[in-house]
Amino acid sequence: MIKKYWHIIIPITILIGFFGYKLSLNAGIDEMNTEQLANLMNEPHEDVFFVDVRESHEFNEGHIDGMMNIPLSTLGDQTELIPKDQTIVIICRSGNRSLQAANALTDLGYQDLVSVKGGMLKWEGEVTK
Repeated sequence: MIKKYWHIIIPITILIGFFGYKLSLNAGIDEMNTEQLANLMNEPHEDVFFVDVRESHEFNEGHIDGMMNIPLSTLGDQTELIPKDQTIVIICRSGNRSLQAANALTDLGYQDLVSVKGGMLKWEGEVTK
């Protein structure tokens, strides 16, 4: 019977594996959209640390005022700049690198992490150059 339906079973198995993998990438990591980020940044936020994990040249082309630039490529070497006792809000260009950074920080013992969905591509607020 399996031989008869292998052409259906294999693609379904691949799809299940793919979606399971995608879901596991942000397990335990909160997400917010750019509108929520704008609201948060307009409030007093002594217990929140904002990180932009884009490369320096991307950051210099335009960034949100108040974000610290720690590129994903150097994140492992600069974790001493990121406090463990605050909420860490992470942004990148599209939201992919911020999830990667959040996963890397989770592995290093950070707990209160938030990735910005859509990243700078969805940001409609002011940008500093």
